[in-house]
Amino acid sequence: MARMETIQESPLTDKPMSVCEIIGYVLVTCKELGMDKYHGEHLAAQTAVLIMEISTKKAEDAYYNTSESSKKKGLGIGELIKWNKSKSKMSRSVNSAILEKIVRNASLNILHISEIQAAGYISLAALELNFLSGQLIPLEVEFNYQLRVLNLNDALAIGLHFLGIQLEK
Repeated sequence: MARMETIQESPLTDKPMSVCEIIGYVLVTCKELGMDKYHGEHLAAQTAVLIMEISTKKAEDAYYNTSESSKKKGLGIGELIKWNKSKSKMSRSVNSAILEKIVRNASLNILHISEIQAAGYISLAALELNFLSGQLIPLEVEFNYQLRVLNLNDALAIGLHFLGIQLEK
């Protein structure tokens, strides 16, 4: 089945997911989109940070208003300049202090958010990292696709590995 058919038949839902699973899906999504290794890591870390800082209501609103958010961001030379600056900052691995902050946050281990809210957090993280507006929709589409094809346990293992957490058996 084609990607778009899969996505059309299975839109994002209110199904809850753990933060570690979301991080795994973000990393695989970025890899599938051909983003450099470090861009995906930064997007995953920023998504986790926003989950700690921003309400699920704001994330859900961001999901439903992705196109509006990208329009506010602006188009043209300014957007390209900001993206180039962000790309240079994302050319190395995520600062270990940020990862430690994420891991230390006990609420993230028990927190579950919906697929829709996760997509909103990813969009907000991408905007904060100055991703180009044209990258937001492909990011959301690929994230939805990965939710449908990537095994949940695989996503969890990828997220835990990224955070340096040992999988409990």
